[in-house]
Amino acid sequence: MEKLYAILALMLVSTAALANVSIINGLTHIYSGVSGEEVKGEVVLLNTTDRNQRVTFEINEAIFSCTANRIFTEQNPHAQSSSSWLEGEVMDKVMAPREKYIYRFTIHIPNDLSLQGSYWSVLMVSVDNPIKEELLTNNIGLNTKIRYAVGLLTHVNSFDEVNLDFEKVDLTLDTLSYEKALDIKVRNDGTFIEGVELTLEVYDASGKKVDEFTTDRNMVFPGVCKNYLLDVSVLPDGEYQCMLLAGSRDEYTGANFTLSLK
Repeated sequence: MEKLYAILALMLVSTAALANVSIINGLTHIYSGVSGEEVKGEVVLLNTTDRNQRVTFEINEAIFSCTANRIFTEQNPHAQSSSSWLEGEVMDKVMAPREKYIYRFTIHIPNDLSLQGSYWSVLMVSVDNPIKEELLTNNIGLNTKIRYAVGLLTHVNSFDEVNLDFEKVDLTLDTLSYEKALDIKVRNDGTFIEGVELTLEVYDASGKKVDEFTTDRNMVFPGVCKNYLLDVSVLPDGEYQCMLLAGSRDEYTGANFTLSLK
């Protein structure tokens, strides 16, 4: 599996205030194992302040869909959930000023040889002490807190073939970011999370290659779609023949189409 993954878990902050406690070894943790194996992991936190900070930990589900935004929930484990496999050291911790704390956990992969694919859960890390307190007109204190979502992803047993498909390729004009862009939806019909990068090769009417575009590599979860916005604003008006490639693990899925720009 290629290691250049986009970050699954984004820092969830109620304001733009800087964090008093930081996670210094990344917000996406990827492991591989086989049935019956125990996998060790750790999340490293640093209290950057001169006062105590109380940090709490809880396991959540990350629910992905082709039709809705990702959600985090404590309930309703999905089919690829690894939440029941996780065993952590503590559920809360008071960090001393400038302290570095290592939260250690174990992933117990069930001894089930039929398991194959990617399984995941999310470690929610909340800094409970307020970063900022403001007094409202009705004398109610407003606390600004910070919360991290750390993705814990486990690939179990041998990888199967990459199975990607294009759900749609639409031309979009005057988006918020680009004058002209292709709105591309990729679906992962496989059982493993794929780090997918798109490449667009553009040819003129004579078959000469006039340009090539690539996207960032993003994770596409099993049974879920991912939208990519590919900027083609530099292309002048005209008609082009295009080859679109979705690549993961050195395997590629392709599609040919005509692009008309006016």
